[in-house]
Amino acid sequence: EAVKYNGTLDAARKIVAAEGVKSLFKGAGANILRGVAGAGVLSIYDQVQLILFGKKFKGGSG
Repeated sequence: EAVKYNGTLDAARKIVAAEGVKSLFKGAGANILRGVAGAGVLSIYDQVQLILFGKKFKGGSG
């Protein structure tokens, strides 16, 4: 049986009523982990630049 929603707030109300507030955050852990991993890659990239070039690379358009 498909659930019908009449907008975002209506959907949030029905989901909270049926499954509780915690259900709104399902999958958030994986999303946070992905963000942390991306930040780690950028941090490592910056450190490798420092090691290879000896100074911080300044980006520019030319």
